[in-house]
Amino acid sequence: MTRPVLIRLALLGTLLVLAVVSAWAQPGDALRGEQLFVGTISFSAGGAPCLGCHGIAGVGLAGGANYGPDLTNLHENYGADGIAGVLESLPFPSMEPIYATRQLTADEQLDLGAYFAAVSGSPVANDRLLLAEVATGILLLLAVILLFGRGRLHSVRRGLVARASNQKGGMR
Repeated sequence: MTRPVLIRLALLGTLLVLAVVSAWAQPGDALRGEQLFVGTISFSAGGAPCLGCHGIAGVGLAGGANYGPDLTNLHENYGADGIAGVLESLPFPSMEPIYATRQLTADEQLDLGAYFAAVSGSPVANDRLLLAEVATGILLLLAVILLFGRGRLHSVRRGLVARASNQKGGMR
């Protein structure tokens, strides 16, 4: 083989090794992180799944987000190091009773961090669409009430007036 061919093969081999090493070195498994987040895989120490209190609205996981904050933009706001620090210590008073004796393993922390990185920046559901759906539901409910209850008040009133008239003298 000629020298240029050997150099090209060496460069190609180096690039291939670097690609494999960088893919292998990526900390955490985002798919496993999602499974931990939603609870399809349990935490090794038995802590509650994140979805019990938090949601990721950007991917349609509303969950119990009415208690804890939505975590769609967690990675965007705090970065990998900030998330790693939070997952290591879980410093929030509302999380202490749940995780004080149920620490996350290093692998679980990495997997959750990878998942938060993967969903970061996902567009959150449009609130105007939700408002339109609620308004439509209210209008439909009012239409049903109007349709079925329209003659009810008059028929009740007629019965009361007739009964009072029959008592000759009105009410007792």
